[in-house]
Amino acid sequence: MCRLLTAWLGKDGLEKLELIMEAFVKSSEHDRYLEKASGGKSLSHDDGWGIAAIGLVGGKPSIIQHRSIRPVFDTESLRMINLIVSRLKRYEEAVLLIHSRKASRSEPYGEEYLHPFITLLENGATWFAHNGGADKLRLASLLGVYPWIRVDSELLGYFLIEKIGDCLGEQEALDQCVVKAYDSSKEFIPSCNGFNTGLMMLLGNNPHLYLTHWVGQPCGDQVLLDYYKIATFRIADSLAAGSITILDYLPQDSSISEITILEPGLYKASKTSFVRLKPY
Repeated sequence: MCRLLTAWLGKDGLEKLELIMEAFVKSSEHDRYLEKASGGKSLSHDDGWGIAAIGLVGGKPSIIQHRSIRPVFDTESLRMINLIVSRLKRYEEAVLLIHSRKASRSEPYGEEYLHPFITLLENGATWFAHNGGADKLRLASLLGVYPWIRVDSELLGYFLIEKIGDCLGEQEALDQCVVKAYDSSKEFIPSCNGFNTGLMMLLGNNPHLYLTHWVGQPCGDQVLLDYYKIATFRIADSLAAGSITILDYLPQDSSISEITILEPGLYKASKTSFVRLKPY
């Protein structure tokens, strides 16, 4: 169980970035949806965090990435977030993916196992983050890896990216490859587990951002269905989408508008819109 945030930020949005980051940190520290879903046993996503961003200057990309085993609301983490925010504000535009982790007892624990997970492609790189669970044993068998030193979301990401890479090798369009890869990946999501993902890609000089929202079916547990909801909102000239808890901590600010709850599906994000490529 985790919290997730994606954003495509223009210059005005970057100037308001503190508002988004503060809401994300607070949503990770005190999550009423997690508290309810865990029967009061857990309140915080305190098993580490990670961030990846692509900044653009003069049409050329620059990468920022950081992962820490400390909680995202820890004093040292807050110092690092301030440094990263300051750096991001130097760019003309930026794509952002951030994740805070609540590790289950059955999954490995440590900095190596934090999202976003990076994978290199022939002409670029991808970063994948996931809120939910996946069938790790099946994925490990298909990928030919030893399961107990891997995270289920990590293997899901590797499977997804492998499918995208194979498809691109056949000269198919990127959006179509992403749709096909996600269609293949859905089958590994157990009932009542989330398929909430952020996929950030850099191909050549061009960033791309995709996100999904879905809960494995059948699922009649309304508490979990609520927990996995994704909210979208506009901030200044930019768009962001993240775990529902973020709405509890967004400030009353005139730059924040158009708050909606995402319908299940696969979306392509930009600074101006979330386009649903496929409903789920």
